[in-house]
Amino acid sequence: MSLLSIEDLSVLIRRPGRDVAALSGVDLHVDAGEVVGLVGESGGGKSMVARAIVALLPSGSQTGGAVRFEGADVLAMDDAALADHRGHGAALCFQNPRGALSPTRTVGRQLTDRLTTHQKLDKQAAREAARQLFEAVGIRNPARRLEAYPHELSGGMAQRVMISLATGCAPGLLIADEPTTGLDVTLTREILRQFRHAADTDGRGVLLISHDLASIAPICDRVVVLYAGTVVESGPAAKVLREPSHPYTRALLASVPDVSGRPARAIGGAMPLLSSPPASCPFAPRCAHATDRCTAERPPLNGELACFHPQSGPVRVAAPVEVRDKADKGNVVMEIDDAHVVYGSRFGSGGHHALRGVSLTVSAGETVGVVGESGCGKSTLARLMLGLTVPSSGTVRLAGTDLRALRGRKLRRLRTKARMVFQDPIGSLSPRRTVADAIGEPLRALGVPAGERAERVAEVLTRMNLDASMLRRRPHELSGGQAQRVGIARALVGNPDLIVFDEPTSALDVTVQAQILDVIAELAGDASRGSVFISHDLATVRGFCDRVVVLYLGRIVEQGPVEEVFGNPRHPYTRALLGSAPSLDGGSTGPRVELAKDLDEADAATGCPLAARCPFATDECRAEPQPLIRYGASEAACWRVPQIPGLLQERTQMQRSQDSA
Repeated sequence: MSLLSIEDLSVLIRRPGRDVAALSGVDLHVDAGEVVGLVGESGGGKSMVARAIVALLPSGSQTGGAVRFEGADVLAMDDAALADHRGHGAALCFQNPRGALSPTRTVGRQLTDRLTTHQKLDKQAAREAARQLFEAVGIRNPARRLEAYPHELSGGMAQRVMISLATGCAPGLLIADEPTTGLDVTLTREILRQFRHAADTDGRGVLLISHDLASIAPICDRVVVLYAGTVVESGPAAKVLREPSHPYTRALLASVPDVSGRPARAIGGAMPLLSSPPASCPFAPRCAHATDRCTAERPPLNGELACFHPQSGPVRVAAPVEVRDKADKGNVVMEIDDAHVVYGSRFGSGGHHALRGVSLTVSAGETVGVVGESGCGKSTLARLMLGLTVPSSGTVRLAGTDLRALRGRKLRRLRTKARMVFQDPIGSLSPRRTVADAIGEPLRALGVPAGERAERVAEVLTRMNLDASMLRRRPHELSGGQAQRVGIARALVGNPDLIVFDEPTSALDVTVQAQILDVIAELAGDASRGSVFISHDLATVRGFCDRVVVLYLGRIVEQGPVEEVFGNPRHPYTRALLGSAPSLDGGSTGPRVELAKDLDEADAATGCPLAARCPFATDECRAEPQPLIRYGASEAACWRVPQIPGLLQERTQMQRSQDSA
């Protein structure tokens, strides 16, 4: 008997004036010790499946079928049985950690309460178990973080706390709803390994809901593909993700960029919002293989596939995009020289050294990628470029002007030359303003008359492929992709010299990511402005950036042309990042470097910041700072590059060519 068995599950949500068929005839099972991936676009019903398993469906929902956990139907449980089932039987790790955590209690208190309730630990044992759980998910200074409130944590940190809350209950079934959204590649790999460990060692069943297909591919036993509330394909992970049969699964996989340089291919159209169970194939309007039969009747789920015209063989993808020639770069629009940023401690002593001696230039017509783990200083660097953070030392010049030399109106006008596209598309828009007001805000700051302002807003809205009816909407009426297009339009409307994209696709599913990346790539090709693309997603950075900067604990450890850094990384940290990057085809960028677990930032105060984690570190690395050294077309802050396995011969050949020159 399966640990979880979902049988012909249907969920109809009744709302005034409209019904929504969220799920229609879903069949799914999870066995003990098994990891099952549930994948698909936003709006496909993935989260609704998770909510049904713990009986947390929206009010007004009508259900059909059964959700059996260890033989008992969850949908028929009374309140007492549900209280025991939620947490001890099945635990749900929510997608939005800030919305799931109480804002008035410390995260440590919330976790210890779970441990005392579900594992019957005393107060002292629960606190020690909580500290170990925080440490296991990569939280620095876990004892101190136990005293933090949710608003004091970054998005990635809050997600790690949410994972600790779910695993701390020791449930039989662990449901993870987009658990790695917003996390960097190394932490994503580590957290997904914990889910695999929970299945292999503890015998738990794991239902892993994700749009990050490349990341979950190595740890899933089976994959279930959901579209418009229906299962369209399921089966062993290796088969579904490498040789899918359903056209939707194939299109979904083609939407995933790859760190090897393979571009993403967006799916045309949008997910339908059904008011009743589909009478025909719901994917037919977007399918290149659809026939009249597909639009007239719904294909049954025969075994593992619901399709009248199954495909075969690997997914064909486009060839890597050729690197653009940047020999004729324009003027420098952003220049940072030896910048340090130190945030003062709220307790009155010490502080956080966010950036350490960073120097960087961005020219018109150039796209610079900035990559690194959470906490490396990427967002601080973005704020520095926009003048939102003042450097403790060093200079920041925008359009040739030192930002610290200006005050008041002059500074505000200069800031309009640099705009940011934020990570949270809906959260970055005022809930009280319409789309027209949000996009027109930079023009009001420039004093543009209302008539001209309306024309320019309409023009940029058309460029973002948004209908004019969007102008009257407010953020809660937009999808994630629509909200991000509005954010890009707001950044673009004032014709800035620099646009900074701060994790612009991390909160979006793969198909919407591909569409937004197409928009960003088109903007990045404009020779009149520079672009900075900050991301933990290495595949998207390689897709269209010209140069890449690798940050670690506030320092640049490697930089150079994107093809040089990704194709032949020198620094051990860059190699570790690329080795952790997920790939559907299992491709590798070279010998993998395994780093020790992340340590406290104090280790970066002297010597190489990576020394405490680096397998090649010596006493000299720990004692002396490492300046950037040129190796071919790139620079790396590591004097041991010639001695790292796999690079010795290359360095010797390069040195000989330099000597002969």
